[in-house]
Amino acid sequence: MLRGWTGLLLLQAAATAAPPVLVIAVDGFRYDFAARERAAHILALKKEGASVEGLIPSFPSTTFPNFHAMATGLHPARHGLVAMMFYDRSLGRGFQYTRNAAEGEWYGGKPIWVLAEEQGVRAATFFWPGSDAEIGGKRPSFYRKYDGRVSHEERIAQVLDWFRMKDGERPGFVIVYFSDVDSAGHRYGPDAPETKAAIAKVDASVGVLIEKVRALRPDANIVLLSDHGQIAVEEHLDLTQKANFQGCRAANEAPMTMLYCDNPERVRAELLKNAPEVSVWRRAEVPEHLHYRDNPRIGDLVITPKRPSIVFVTPPGDADAKPVPALQGMHGYDPRQYREMRGILTGVGPAFRRGAVIPPARTVDVYVLLARLLGLKPPGGLDADFGRIRGLLADDAR
Repeated sequence: MLRGWTGLLLLQAAATAAPPVLVIAVDGFRYDFAARERAAHILALKKEGASVEGLIPSFPSTTFPNFHAMATGLHPARHGLVAMMFYDRSLGRGFQYTRNAAEGEWYGGKPIWVLAEEQGVRAATFFWPGSDAEIGGKRPSFYRKYDGRVSHEERIAQVLDWFRMKDGERPGFVIVYFSDVDSAGHRYGPDAPETKAAIAKVDASVGVLIEKVRALRPDANIVLLSDHGQIAVEEHLDLTQKANFQGCRAANEAPMTMLYCDNPERVRAELLKNAPEVSVWRRAEVPEHLHYRDNPRIGDLVITPKRPSIVFVTPPGDADAKPVPALQGMHGYDPRQYREMRGILTGVGPAFRRGAVIPPARTVDVYVLLARLLGLKPPGGLDADFGRIRGLLADDAR
């Protein structure tokens, strides 16, 4: 028994001794936005630190599935958050990110903040999607419930307050999240002046935050990342008149829709005949490279547009299936088909190489990168591959 406690204490001491880690998460920041808009602070970070050429999201390349992929090292079909909206027959109800995001039962895997807390590193999260839910009975030591009205200034001030806490209370792992670029891209399109202004606003806040954190902790390792990119929407496809959807539920993800039907084969046959502008896959036949088959929360039918368009269905009697608004920018598409789905991953600090640029990594790989920075032992059976991000790290941190 003494030997077990000694090992635990040593593990906790090792984890606590690691330099603090700050993660700055920028929703919807495409891999080329910084260079395109001359985002000075983010470009300076890339020059000083180490970056991937692009961070490839899991399918669907949407926010909650990929933030939880980064948090767990698992693809959505394995961590269970298979879309922004989906239906769970075993529970008899659906998930909608605007309604159920703080309910821990939807989230599988072991989030990185839970892993950190279990191994002696206090965690603090400010709006990372899902981090305000109780997952596996646990939460970060410090967290904020999501409220998109909270200003950048308040977010920065809270991060600095966490770093100023006294020894024994101060978190060693801090996350802060900004959604401006994603929101502007959806509403106005990725090339619009409003989206360019959002990029500039986030860039300025990144600069302020890093300067002030470094004044408190010069040894901090800082990770800047995004969950996906975005692309201009070409068309809005309402498929409601293309088939008889009686007996179906629809989860309208916008870049795709999933159908849960009493008779999916009939519906599929009708769509294949009447809707050539979309692909209609049975769950078991979704292309293998998307890793999107082996979860019953995925619809009986997965419908995706053949161009970067929005697609939706409003079956009769399905009160949750709403038409998708006329968004101008979107993501969620196959990242192999659309390079624009790629996000960013840059690291600066003592653990990272200077000026390194490595081939694209995947959102699931963020988990093992953060575990290495925090001195944590990750669980087995992950989809993450440390080999894809090893080149970001200095020799003594690999």
